[in-house]
Amino acid sequence: MSGRGAKNVDSSEREAIAMTAATSQPSEKLEIRDYEPARDREDVITCVARLQDYERSLDPDLPPGAQVARRYVDAMMQRCRAYQGRILVAAQHGTVVGFLCILARVPEQQVDEKGRPHAMVGELYLAPEQRSQGMGRRLLEEGEAFARDRGAQRLRVQVLAANGIARSLYASAGFHERLIELEKRLS
Repeated sequence: MSGRGAKNVDSSEREAIAMTAATSQPSEKLEIRDYEPARDREDVITCVARLQDYERSLDPDLPPGAQVARRYVDAMMQRCRAYQGRILVAAQHGTVVGFLCILARVPEQQVDEKGRPHAMVGELYLAPEQRSQGMGRRLLEEGEAFARDRGAQRLRVQVLAANGIARSLYASAGFHERLIELEKRLS
C-alpha cells in the first residue's frame, strides 16, 4: 500500500470527486498534529483499511483492508523509527480523518544511484468528505518541511498508476514521474 502523474480518473472517481465537491463545506476545526498512538491508533487503523480498500478497487490482487490495517500501522511505525519518520494526522472534532506518513532519511536501494538518502511519502490518506479543500496539500507541505529540516533534498512517493486522485494531487504539488514500473500477468 502506498501513497501510491497523469490524470487517469475513471467514472467512479469522477463521481466521488463531484460528490465531494458538491457536498463539502470548508473544514471547520480541522487540525494537523503529530500522531499520538494511545489517542489515534484505532482511527489511523480505520484510515489505513479504507485506503487499502480503495486501492484494492484499483488493483484486485491487494488484500482487504481489514486483513492488513493493524499490521500495516505497526510497519509504518517501524519504518518511522528506521528512517527518521513522522506520522501526522488531520483531525476534525477530535476524530482523525486523514494522515500522512513521511520518512525523512530513506537510503538508496539501487547500486546505480548516487547513494544520497531521500525523503519518502509513505502514505497519505484523507476521508472522501475532506478532499478538495486543501488538506492533502497542507499535509504534504508539513511533511516536506519536516523532511527538509532533516536534510532531505528530494521527496519521492509511489502511487498506483490507476489512482488518478492521488496522481493529480501529487502533480499539482510539483511531483513529476521519475520511474515507471510495468507489470504483466502470467496467469
